[in-house]
Amino acid sequence: MINEKTIVSTVSLAASLATYFYAKEAHKDVVPYVMVGGFIGAILGEAIAGIVLSNDKDKDKKDNDKENQG
Repeated sequence: MINEKTIVSTVSLAASLATYFYAKEAHKDVVPYVMVGGFIGAILGEAIAGIVLSNDKDKDKKDNDKENQG
């Protein structure tokens, strides 16, 4: 099972890299873009991690209910 820190780190890295390449292509200063991209990536990562972990808990609960019934 993937943990929350891995999800947040991966999404933050991806967002930072995306904004870095955008700033580089647009001939802008990359530092502010990377900072904002990392921040937005962290927020998105937290949201995605919450959804994934919630779905995993729901799945585990359903599996336990099936085992107890049958």
